[in-house]
Amino acid sequence: MSATASPLPDVLVIGAGISGLIATYNISKADKSVQVLEARDRIGGRAWTDGSLGFPVELGCMAIHGYVEGNPVRKYAGELGLETKLLPNSPGTLLTAEGPVDPALAAKLSSNLSVAMARLATVTSSASISSSEAKKSSVADIILSTSSPLYEGLSKEDQPKATSLARSLEIGWGIPLESTAASYAGWASDIAFAGTDGVVIGGYGKFADALRTAAENTGKASFSLGACVEKISRVEDGVEVVTQNGRTYRAKTVLSTIPLGVLKTLQEKFFEPPLPTRKRQIIERTSVGALEKLCLTYDSLWWNPKAGPFTLLTDNAVILAIPLSENPATLHVLVPHSVLDLSGEVIHSMLAKAIASGKDVPKPTKMFGSSWKKDPLSYGATSSPVIVGEDRTPLDLAEAARPVWNGLLGFAGEASEMDHRGSVPGALLSGEREAKRIINLLNRQSS
Repeated sequence: MSATASPLPDVLVIGAGISGLIATYNISKADKSVQVLEARDRIGGRAWTDGSLGFPVELGCMAIHGYVEGNPVRKYAGELGLETKLLPNSPGTLLTAEGPVDPALAAKLSSNLSVAMARLATVTSSASISSSEAKKSSVADIILSTSSPLYEGLSKEDQPKATSLARSLEIGWGIPLESTAASYAGWASDIAFAGTDGVVIGGYGKFADALRTAAENTGKASFSLGACVEKISRVEDGVEVVTQNGRTYRAKTVLSTIPLGVLKTLQEKFFEPPLPTRKRQIIERTSVGALEKLCLTYDSLWWNPKAGPFTLLTDNAVILAIPLSENPATLHVLVPHSVLDLSGEVIHSMLAKAIASGKDVPKPTKMFGSSWKKDPLSYGATSSPVIVGEDRTPLDLAEAARPVWNGLLGFAGEASEMDHRGSVPGALLSGEREAKRIINLLNRQSS
């Protein structure tokens, strides 16, 4: 038998990731009541900080990109009383399977990639958003072409290294360069938060916890964990949400922050009445990228801690390894989509050969990491750029943000933020956007 939650809240928020937490924090500060339903047994969503080693290891989002340039995470962290810090800008060490790349060559490769990306941005800004020809061109067609500045001044022997380094773009995009539409790859690049990097002291998990605590301290927000939603309906007096454990919740309005990868798997009857055709089409055709995090710990330090981060060039991917700690010796590895099938042992062996130049190194004493692509509560990392040939534009993300049911059902999350797709600030700003909209809606209802 189902039970109905009481008292009736103003808002139901589905999901306690960054977008849901920001929305809840702002709505509760406006003296509106919020009930948060989170399917996991923890909050944070893809902001997941592991503390089992005695220091924070980010298995989801990592840095505050654009730390000095205005990333709103820094502002909220300060408001919540959290410490943040600017990370040093270290070029690190560029590696191939044979060992370190000569520093002068590494600098040349990096410079060439920057010039090639500038050329891509020029193509992006000049291409018509409706041009069918532009949709047929991939990022690879532009920056990996024989005439690309990516290869300027390089010998035939070194040109493959330039091609490999260009694959570093796939870390953030989550899809191959050959699949990424050139006409939209640089969309909103002028306003993206980039440049300097910083971190929340204690990790993004601490940021999530602080948002929850601040919302609960208003006396207007409550959280239910392990509450996996199976149906969202519009009813006569507002909205109704039913969870898999048979609990029924009602409120005046509902905000869904369900990740795009999960939305793509939901049956049409999950929403009643069903979402408009346009909304469903956008969900279906917007792709989700893949990126995983792997943590490797060792009994002894076998790399030069001042030489990191380590960027390993392979034939089809760039693997980034960041030294996290010397005690225990720990590497934090970003594993892109093209090498997800490699085991932790294989990745360790690749890094050991490249960093230690064939010398014997200890085996990892512990390995753990994320599995966002297989996780049924995420099914991927973040939304990806536009795929070549798709009938899709970045404007779809603006449509994805549009509420339905006369504003009673809203949507937030990085995949609903057109200018900051695939990022923490995208999730944050979407939650902030929806909080303002919902507060205005509730004020109109009560006037």
